[in-house]
Amino acid sequence: MKREFLIWILLALGLTAGVMAELVFGAPKDGAISGTVTEINSGALIESASITILSNGRQAWTDRNGRFTISGLAPGRYDLSVEHPQFETAEKQDVVVQAGRTAQITIAMTRKARLETSDSASQAGEIKSKAPESATSAPVITDQSGETAKRAPQTSAGQLGTEPQKSYRETYNGAADYLRQAPIERRHNEYEYPEPYYPLPEDMFFRDYGTHDFVDTRRDHLSTFGLDVDDASYTLARSYLNDGNLPPTDAIRVEEFVNHFDYGYASPNDSKFRVFSEMTSSPFDKRTSILKIGIKGREISDWQRKPLNLTLVIDISGSMNFGNRIDLVKQSIRMLIEQLDGNDRVGIVAYGSKAIVVLEPTFANQKRQIIKSLGRLRAGGSTYAEAGLKLGFQMANRQFVYGHNNVVALASDGVANVGKTDADAIMRDIKQHVKKGVTLSTFGVGMGNYNDVLLERLAIQGNGKYAYIDTEDQARKLFVDGLIGTLQVLARDVKVQVDFNPNVVAQYRLIGYENRAIADRKFRDNRQDGGEIGAGHEVTALYELILRQRKPTEKVATIFVRWKDADQTEVRELARDVTAGQGYARFESARPELRLAVVAARFAEMLKLTEQSSRTSYTELSRLARSVHNQMSNEQTAELVDLIDRAASLSGYLSGYDRGDRYEDDYDRNYKN
Repeated sequence: MKREFLIWILLALGLTAGVMAELVFGAPKDGAISGTVTEINSGALIESASITILSNGRQAWTDRNGRFTISGLAPGRYDLSVEHPQFETAEKQDVVVQAGRTAQITIAMTRKARLETSDSASQAGEIKSKAPESATSAPVITDQSGETAKRAPQTSAGQLGTEPQKSYRETYNGAADYLRQAPIERRHNEYEYPEPYYPLPEDMFFRDYGTHDFVDTRRDHLSTFGLDVDDASYTLARSYLNDGNLPPTDAIRVEEFVNHFDYGYASPNDSKFRVFSEMTSSPFDKRTSILKIGIKGREISDWQRKPLNLTLVIDISGSMNFGNRIDLVKQSIRMLIEQLDGNDRVGIVAYGSKAIVVLEPTFANQKRQIIKSLGRLRAGGSTYAEAGLKLGFQMANRQFVYGHNNVVALASDGVANVGKTDADAIMRDIKQHVKKGVTLSTFGVGMGNYNDVLLERLAIQGNGKYAYIDTEDQARKLFVDGLIGTLQVLARDVKVQVDFNPNVVAQYRLIGYENRAIADRKFRDNRQDGGEIGAGHEVTALYELILRQRKPTEKVATIFVRWKDADQTEVRELARDVTAGQGYARFESARPELRLAVVAARFAEMLKLTEQSSRTSYTELSRLARSVHNQMSNEQTAELVDLIDRAASLSGYLSGYDRGDRYEDDYDRNYKN
């Protein structure tokens, strides 16, 4: 009996061992896909390409050797999509994965050609190649808002599979290559920058809005525009200059240079806005004077601000994997979350090839939960911006509370290549949410494969702010130091109309604000869109004037400011007269804040290569900037001096020279020999 029992025990153990062996050793094992991504013509290895398995969304990115591995795959057949901002999307179909084995593949990608798209192609997301441009013209495309825009010129330095292209200055202005890499002897500045030349970033899209010219007051004495507090153009230009490049002329919006700086306006006590004005002689043209108009919104303390219902829409497409874009976005959002409290709510939507809800609206005192949700975000796939914004506005509508700040904040590089890619078309379906009181602010990141036009247009139509984040310091400025002004709307559709006295002012020129112009007759039309001003924001505008006379008692102009309150239930207007003797001083003795605004505006115009700035040299501008810095001595003025010196060093010429062949004549005469 005992012997039979032992036999049964041994049989049972043997059976169990057999079953376990089958489970462990006989069950199918996972496999993997490993491979290399190369350039189709040269065979050069491609770093940071994203590889996506279409059936399950699994992703990987190539290392510096162009290699990648995706493991943990069940046996079967897989289709792959490969993306990189500088190359056409490639596909690899029917990759066979066997149990316990790694499939080895090679994927070749074709570098993108220089592009021109038609309206129909842009709508369909199709791109047509174009023959090389002439030396004096920039590549022209139809941008993502459906209007003609210039594409920042490209460099072929260090890139494979492309023909050598014209230099940046030659492409835009007909000047010669030496202007970008001038010998040190040619540089008209005591400061030299020894850092290496960086190739210009590719696929940067900007739009030229033109430049205001002088207007005769006998013909038109009214000047009307919507206020703008954005400074994205300044921070973008700063990134170009710090990387050793002059920014594209189309990237320069003069008013955004002026409004980058703090002019110390006093906050109003009993109204939403206070208007300031002062005048000075122009340091650049003895015939003209400068009128500076400052508008300051009422400041509120942190405890006075309205609760915030924030919906973050985060671009996690493949292009966000380059550089530190996605990491910079995460760090910026962490800074923002740390400033919020239990009265605020945060929801998160992300989009790549499709849009997903990352975090349902959550009270902001659950900081750990919110920040943890950010850690799960990985970049890869296509860029379905339309779907992301639609889903974001749907979430914002669900958590909408009348009387609160209801904000959608988009963090992206501005690329959109799936669905509707036109700003007007995207906003058409969500405009009703904006009319209800949900604002859309856009925060751009990235150099190369960046669309300034789309992000600015979305913010304008979304009644929000547009900012460019290039560093953690810039993120801190927006989301820590300036949180209330960035996200709390004080007034909507703010418009300014300046009525010049034709008996005193012969001609006037508004410096900047070309894309914010409003027809004079629509100033008091409450349906007309204007600018949105946050709590504590200050806005500055400059006019260049040719005066008939300057009697101290004579009225130069009347400034009208009109706005809707934040809830769009009431419209208000104020007026202020400007007299010739009120706050007038010669430039040398004017307040440093006034001189700072004038220098910032002229710096922008010189980078933009406007006709008005053609007689100003960087040497002269640097001297004026240093004089301002010596009196104000802060980080902003020190940075402005540095950027002017960098631009001077990179330009290698005095902008007062005539353009065209004069460049080569001067070079041959003074430096070639």
